[in-house]
Amino acid sequence: MIRIIIVAENPTHGEALAKLLADDERLDIVEMGTPARWRGREPSIAADVLVAVNIRSDDLPNDGPPAVVLTDRDPLGMPLQGSIRAWLPRNALPAEIAAAISAAACDLTCLTQAQARRWLQPASIDRDEEPALLETLTPRELQVLRMLADGLGNKEIADRLGISDHTAKFHVAQILAKLGAGSRAEAVAIGIRRGLVPI
Repeated sequence: MIRIIIVAENPTHGEALAKLLADDERLDIVEMGTPARWRGREPSIAADVLVAVNIRSDDLPNDGPPAVVLTDRDPLGMPLQGSIRAWLPRNALPAEIAAAISAAACDLTCLTQAQARRWLQPASIDRDEEPALLETLTPRELQVLRMLADGLGNKEIADRLGISDHTAKFHVAQILAKLGAGSRAEAVAIGIRRGLVPI
């Protein structure tokens, strides 16, 4: 059984949440109160998870148990920091709240689908632009990229292709620029990820 403490600025919100969770046999509500009750000290009863309703993150107990926070504000704009393991809208379904509590009790972070899409998607990569990037490498540049993956230096690439060292160096520079890579190793990694370099 997961022991939980409910903290709410408005006691009515705390009581409403307690009623929502009362039928879940996995949860045991061991204490309820307002942030003022614990400000500057830890809760008097040990708990596995703290569930907070409409309170600021800095009102959570220092070094307290993992926290699930329900808020009327947009959870997408809230930071996962300190003991916070989940931000959910206050009108989340009881099953969603219980799932977040279960995850927090295991010291896991719980994200909604919208949070996962926003927080885990790399901002620097536009998926719609990747096919265009693939077409920018010429056949010769693809050949040189694969040689880079084999660990060849500029002189070895030049010898294999029958071109000057200067031309080989130019091809490498073009590959780095087109792939947005800062090094040969990064260019190879990008090439592998995009299927340009066979593994």
